[in-house]
Amino acid sequence: MIQQGFFAWPIVAFFIVLYLLKQAGSKTKTLIYYVLGFTVWIAYIMLLERSSLLQDFSLPPKVPLFIVMPAVATILFITSRKFFKPLLQNTSLHLPVFLQSFRIVVELLIYGAFLKGILPKQATFEGMNFDIFVGFSALIMGLLLQTNKLGVKALMVWNIASLAVLGLTAYSIINTFYFTDFVKTTGNNSFVEIPYIFLVSVLLPTAIFLHVFSIRQVLQKKIV
Repeated sequence: MIQQGFFAWPIVAFFIVLYLLKQAGSKTKTLIYYVLGFTVWIAYIMLLERSSLLQDFSLPPKVPLFIVMPAVATILFITSRKFFKPLLQNTSLHLPVFLQSFRIVVELLIYGAFLKGILPKQATFEGMNFDIFVGFSALIMGLLLQTNKLGVKALMVWNIASLAVLGLTAYSIINTFYFTDFVKTTGNNSFVEIPYIFLVSVLLPTAIFLHVFSIRQVLQKKIV
């Protein structure tokens, strides 16, 4: 069941971003580029997974170096382009916030992976991962924004705090696999295999993208 969830939820994440782009009034060309880009990214992840590169848990950490950093750099680059500004303007502030609630299910999947011995306890909401609270708070924040009971300053604070929580979660996972004896002790390296690798290659970047999208909306409004 958990394995199926890690297959299914990246597909959900793909459609979450697609839905956001469509609601923002993206041109067909932009949507096609997104679909092609996502396809290329998945192909890249599959090639990495098939190679022995990710199975090497020596330093430097391979997952951050070959997956997380390129994903973040791509997100920052694309959202900073001139063509992206109208998408930020055409999107309601509450929409990318509401969409962050997808992380509630992600956290349940992480907990299930912990119960199977794939992820350590500190990567769950029983350890250093408080991301499930971000998922629930997204529903409240989205509602407050939609009803104009919250301003852009509060939204910026929420985004920064939520990114900090996300960073702590990513750190707890990376620290376990590269700076402890977790892999040697458990003999389990499924984290870098499909479908669990989609946690850091698809689900994490989706959450980051939604935050960056929202932050750029706030900055744009302040400039205007």
